[in-house]
Amino acid sequence: MEFGIAIPAYKDAARLRRCLDSVKKIDAGWLSNVTVVDDSGDGQVADALTKEFPTVKWIVHDRNQGFAAAANHAVLGCSVEWVLLLNDDSELIEDVRDSLRKLLQNEMLFAVSLQSVDVDGNRREGAKRLIWSFGIAKILHNAKDQLQLIDGVSETSYAVGGHALFSRKLFESLGGFDAAFHPFYWEDVDLSQRARHEGYDVLYCENARVLHHTTGAIRSSANADKIREATWRNRLLFSRRYASGFQKFLQPIGLLWQKAVAVVTRDHVLENALAEFENTI
Repeated sequence: MEFGIAIPAYKDAARLRRCLDSVKKIDAGWLSNVTVVDDSGDGQVADALTKEFPTVKWIVHDRNQGFAAAANHAVLGCSVEWVLLLNDDSELIEDVRDSLRKLLQNEMLFAVSLQSVDVDGNRREGAKRLIWSFGIAKILHNAKDQLQLIDGVSETSYAVGGHALFSRKLFESLGGFDAAFHPFYWEDVDLSQRARHEGYDVLYCENARVLHHTTGAIRSSANADKIREATWRNRLLFSRRYASGFQKFLQPIGLLWQKAVAVVTRDHVLENALAEFENTI
């Protein structure tokens, strides 16, 4: 079974080169199943690397469209059944295909999230658990908060968009990432939630690892306040969509509490996120 690789790229050719070189080191032939979307808006990344990686399929956006659109085009640009979506600041450090292939006999499998590690080999991201507090969603990232691993595999609340394998067919049928979660974050939580609501499985595989640097497109193009504001705004958008039952009843209380916290602590970032969220209701 062939695996494709989809990579949204933004502005930094050197960063993408490291990612593509890591694929080449594992298996040079794999590059023919790689699709890169240059979302820089000016084609500078594709211009710099097309001749260097001639077997890669290149898609160039004439304007920056954000992660969701770029990732969607990259995944759907692959012509194989299973597509590994990687951020351009990720690198393959091992051939993950054998570990992933073992899971594909599950006919209800939508996605598998890989473990990301830092340059020293330490765990960065693994499985995730979604919880609710007064109608507002929260993600637990720590390993101790997750379900028990069985043979290195567990359920996860979502497949991390920067390093996860997706069924291309189901990705397309579900509509891919929702651009409403612009410019970034929570779009992968939303997509996985839709898949789970349809009865599909979202798993985490500890034994499939990628290196994920901390200097990716988001951190290089937005300051900490903008990142936090977008994260809060999209977290609230997700919460509005999926809160149900008692949590839906509690949500107005949770929003009032966050407003009070923002005022008392003079947290203008949170205030802006709450205001933007209310303007979209």
